[in-house]
Amino acid sequence: MTRIGRAFVAVEPPDGILDAVAARVDRCAAARATLRWTRRSQWHVTLQFLGAVDDTGSLEDALREAMRAVPPMTARLGGGGAFPQPRRGSVLWLGIVEGAAELGALAAAVTSATATAGFESERRPFRPHITLARSRDTADLRPIVDALGEEPVGPAWRVEDVVLLASETRPEGARYSEAGRFGLRG
Repeated sequence: MTRIGRAFVAVEPPDGILDAVAARVDRCAAARATLRWTRRSQWHVTLQFLGAVDDTGSLEDALREAMRAVPPMTARLGGGGAFPQPRRGSVLWLGIVEGAAELGALAAAVTSATATAGFESERRPFRPHITLARSRDTADLRPIVDALGEEPVGPAWRVEDVVLLASETRPEGARYSEAGRFGLRG
């Protein structure tokens, strides 16, 4: 039995896409000091946050089985935004301009699978994104959102798997390690 203190299921864009994200983030250099920016190694699209996992075996079995029914898909990043809203935001993100509905269906398949392993679904609607930065307090993030732009970031890529990631919180930021990878086979 393997235990994980904090875990989540995600899609990881390939390196070439992350290069394009880094180039887009560079547009926001003037505002970098006011936010806690995530590192490249933290850029992913979260499908479901799980929290503590007492036994990865049943979770891995459920994800493996569910992903067999989901076909690979195409996704493309683009369009900046902030939660809860750009005018008073605390989380800066880069969204999805292609494949959002398919990623939503993938997230639904993940939450259905994890429910069989005892995990609860997220109550908020799913909004696929990569978190770029956070702020302790809300701030007007509209200038940074505008700098990120609405246009696509990098080319589209083929999503062929989901990853179970373990998250270890550290003073310099979370560090993620792969606990399992599950191919989309549908």
